[in-house]
Amino acid sequence: MTLPHERKRARSQAEKAGRRAAILSAARRLVERDGFDAVTMAGVAAEAGLSKGALYLYVRAKEELFLSLFLEALEQVTARIEADARDRATLIAAMGRAPLEAPLFVPLLARLTTVIEPALEDAALFDAKRRMRDMGLRAAAVIARATGADDARAWEASAALMLTMQGAAQFDVAARRDAVAAPDDLRPMLERQGFAQTFPAAARLILSGLGDAGPGAPATR
Repeated sequence: MTLPHERKRARSQAEKAGRRAAILSAARRLVERDGFDAVTMAGVAAEAGLSKGALYLYVRAKEELFLSLFLEALEQVTARIEADARDRATLIAAMGRAPLEAPLFVPLLARLTTVIEPALEDAALFDAKRRMRDMGLRAAAVIARATGADDARAWEASAALMLTMQGAAQFDVAARRDAVAAPDDLRPMLERQGFAQTFPAAARLILSGLGDAGPGAPATR
């Protein structure tokens, strides 16, 4: 049976882009409502108003959907940092705030290397890595401008921040899972392992050591 949304096959690039956006929106709604483990391709197709066969014209596995959602969220984080970071202090603040404001960014990052990437075919993985590299270079340019660090040091800082962000995201997932059932003596420790607590502190330590200016001071170059 043909569903209402697919009576007319998407033919133009704009129509195809609109269909992909609708699929991603459907996947995001399912994750937010039911959690990652409950998402299926059949469920995404139904949520998007498509047949399962039509869905497979755009994406081959739910991990590809998760990857697209992650890249979309990473673009939002990168753009927010570019817009908000004017000096070291505002860069540190933006680094701590932006990942928490992008929908699903933290839980997607926690699953990126352990769940999402191993399920991808090489072409999809390599394309994603190029996009992540480009966004890392954009972040490095902001770091260099805001701290006065040279390009090489700024790139090292950008890479270190992403690795630290990923670790903080994984701690965040574990802390949320264990918080309810944890014994009373462990709850304070788990509460301190949330992303909002761990990553901003780590970002401040990494960025404070760059350039000639002191922590919180504007770049001097």
